[in-house]
This record gives sequence, structure tokens and C-alpha cells, in this order.
Amino acid sequence: MLMKSFGLQRWLGSVVVCSSICGLVQAQNPQGSQENPQGTISVTSRLVVLDVVVLDSHGKPVTNLDRSLFSITEDKVPQTIRDFDPPSGHAMPAGGGADLVHSVADLPKIGQAPVNVLVFDEVDTSFHQLAYAREMMEKYLKAQPAVLPVPTLFIAAGYSRVVVLHDYTQSRADLLESVQKHTADLDFTQIVNTLDGGAGGSENGLVKTLGAMLQIAQSVAGIPGRKNVIWVGTGYNKAYDLTNMSEKDHDKVVAEIKQVTDKMLQARVTLYIIDPGGPLKADDLTDQTLDPSNVSSSGSNLGGFGDFDDNMGMDSFADNTGGRVIGGRNDLDAQVAQVSLEGTEYYTLSYVPTGESDAAQAFRKIHVTVNVPGLKVVTREGYFTSQAPVSQVALAPKAKQANDVKYDLMSAARTTMPYTALHTDAKRSKNGYAVMVNANDLKFVEQPGGSRLAEVTILAVCYNNKGKETAQHAAEMREELAASDVIRPDSQVSFAFPIVVPPFTERVRFVVRDAATGAIGSANANP
Repeated sequence: MLMKSFGLQRWLGSVVVCSSICGLVQAQNPQGSQENPQGTISVTSRLVVLDVVVLDSHGKPVTNLDRSLFSITEDKVPQTIRDFDPPSGHAMPAGGGADLVHSVADLPKIGQAPVNVLVFDEVDTSFHQLAYAREMMEKYLKAQPAVLPVPTLFIAAGYSRVVVLHDYTQSRADLLESVQKHTADLDFTQIVNTLDGGAGGSENGLVKTLGAMLQIAQSVAGIPGRKNVIWVGTGYNKAYDLTNMSEKDHDKVVAEIKQVTDKMLQARVTLYIIDPGGPLKADDLTDQTLDPSNVSSSGSNLGGFGDFDDNMGMDSFADNTGGRVIGGRNDLDAQVAQVSLEGTEYYTLSYVPTGESDAAQAFRKIHVTVNVPGLKVVTREGYFTSQAPVSQVALAPKAKQANDVKYDLMSAARTTMPYTALHTDAKRSKNGYAVMVNANDLKFVEQPGGSRLAEVTILAVCYNNKGKETAQHAAEMREELAASDVIRPDSQVSFAFPIVVPPFTERVRFVVRDAATGAIGSANANP
């Protein structure tokens, strides 16, 4: 058991903390900690998981194919399919008709079934297009059964923050009420631009959109099944031009886009962008532009994202994750219904890459085919990797780590969106709170002498009844286990977090970040 004070910057309070393992079978006392002098962590062979949709010539999902019909290559090297699940393997329990999910806490009940995340893009979309999107969203929900077949999280990516309109639910009525009550979070310049006949998007649309997408990817990372993110809005400029930037700014934007894409792929996010304005005029529409099967056999109809062209619009995110952009139509409700259905009719294939070079490559291309004429495959284009399959990876410099930690923690603290990569709970204790994290979610890194060490940063932010911050406290904590300690499935690490809650606090938001993996969990507690 280790204790450490932690003060990262002014926003982090200095708090002395301790932790203990609950439900651990221990053979001996933990040994003393030793810092890793090389500043490295071990990385093992990765398992690549693909969610694959197969469409017929009419754009309808095909769900009766067997494993023998699929082939995978990575960087043109054939791969062996290790696991295969047909669409029926992701069905909701009890046939999907039962009302099982009322919040994020209920998601373990659905196993590997998919979830939907509906997003109102209020950063890049004009005021009148948002009004139309709201109207069509209500129309879509009214056409659904009272119990939705897919648990759905409803959020709004606003100018100031990402807001949860409703936690995961299968209740059509609850989602409808959330749509009707919501007031858009707009930048003043958006409203002025719209009134003046402009596009209406925020001037910081790229930065804010990338931030929202990163938050969503980190939030859903702990949900085991596929996540269908249905982004209702125009997104930032679809042909964002990097050629006029300085080399430093260009490289920074490319790095941020790469990071966001990587997090989305790791979290099994498939992004569908539904443009309420439509990129095409009515006279320009053809059967081909309206055909949902208008994708290539690799799942890419735009191309180039993995190669990092200088025109990296938001469309490329959808394309690279196995989703697509739908626009040029006036039936947004039907568009949402189509992609929601498609997001449940998928195969899951996995493989361990073979034939790889020891040298890291920026992007590994994946190609999936089906040995049936006339069928088209939609899946992600590939994935980014910054390390060899088995290696020792140097950690980022401390200053860079500090900035990443600060951004991740504060972004997660200033939203009510549930973060799931670390299953976290918080309860009142004598001197503050006990913050509990599932031990199996943490990365325990081997230390000299055989012990294992997990390190986390915890941030607590107090809010009053108007949503204003009243206090912040943060601490870095460690838990060290002996080599013989055994972690059971129900084992938890309980971190003692002393904190004085100011008067008039209504809610305390806890965010926990694993130092080794960047995985994040959250919990809300009463004062």
C-alpha cells in the first residue's frame, strides 16, 4: 500500500491518499516500490477486432454468411481469422424486447450487444439546420417501438461542453422528452453568422469537434460491443485545408486527428455522419448518391485518411471507422433509422497480425472480402500503431504526460457523460470518499523484484445546483501487489480520497485515469 502527495499544476490540489485492495487473495505483503528507471511499459501482441457489415446490391444487410466465406489481409498479408461471430451473436438478451437498460449501470446485462450514441452537433451546424434536426429526431423516435431494440445514449456536442441529454436507455418516451427539453449550446458568432446567411459553424469548429469525438471515444471504451455513433450535424469543414498552415501547426493538427482516430478504432466506434443540410443540391442527386451500398469492398469510398492527405475532413473519420456520410436528403428520420438498423446487423471477426515487420508503421491497411458475387463489405480501413507487436515502449516526456492528464481529466469532469473504461464507484467515507475501481480494469506493470504496480490519477470536482464548480481536488495514487497476489473477477481497488466538500454542493464528479493506458472511469456521488 503506497501513499503519495500529488500536485500537477494549480488546478490540482495536494492531497495525501492511500489505497487498498478489496477481494484480493494475498499470499504475502506487497513489496516496496521501485521506479522504472527506463520509463517503459510492456506491450504484448495485439488482437485486432473488426465489425463487418455486408450489404447486398440494394444496400440491405446480409446476415446469413458463414466464416469460410470471409478473408482478411493486413498490408496485403493474409491473416487467419481467430474468432467469428455472426449478427445473431450480438443480439440483445431475451430477444431484445425486454426493457433492460435504464442507465450505464445496466449495460453489463446486454453482454456483447451494440449500443447507439446519438449526437447533436451544435458546434458546426447552423441554427436552422439544428431546428430541422430536432424535428426529424422527434419524428424518428415516434416511429420506434416503446422499448428501443438498442440501448441509446443521447448527447449534444455544444460550444462550451459535451452535455448528456439522457443516459443509456431503451425508453422511447424518455428520449423524446429529452429532445423536447434541450436548449442548444451555441456560440454567439454562430447565431450571427446564420442570421447573415453564413454557414453558422463555430470558428473553432475543428478543435471543439475533435475534442468532443475524443471524449466520446474515451467514454465508451469500456463497453464490450460495437458502438454506433450517429453524428447529426455537418461536422467541421469537410475539406479542411492544411496546406496553408505552418509546418508546426500542420504536424500538430495531424497528430491530434491521428490520436482521435486511434482512440475511436480502439473503442470499436463506427461513426455515421448525417448531414441535415445536405452537401448536394436537389438537382445534383442521383440514385448512386442516395444508395447506402455505395461503398467500396474495403469499406472506403473516400480513401486517403490512413495516408494523411492534406484534406482531412470529418468525412474521413466516418469512412475510416467503417461508417459513412449520408447527406443530400430531406428524410433525416429515415437516415437515422437506416444506420441504427445497420449497426446491429454486423459480423465480428478477429485476428492476431502475422507477417509484420518489427519496425513500427504509421498505418496498417485492412482489407476484408466475402467470396460471394454482388456483395459489398463495410468495415474500417485499418488502424494506427506506434509500436511493434512485442516491445518496450518509452513513455512520453513528463511535461507531455502532464498536459495529457490534465486535458483528459478536466474534459471528463466537465461533462456528465459516463466514462466506462474503468468501472468506478464512489461512496462517502469518514474523511471523504472511497473511490473504488475494478482491479481487472487497471494495468499492473511488473516491477524489479516481481511486484506489480498500478498508478492512477483521480480528480474530484464539486458542483452546486446551478452546475457551477465549487471545488477541485486531485491526487496521484498507487497500488502495489506482490507477485503471488491473485486478482479475482470481483476484486476492487479502494482509494481513500480525503476531501472537504464546500457548502451548497449538490454533486461530486470523480474521474479516474490509469497512468499506463490512459483508460478513464467516472462516478457521480452525493455530497
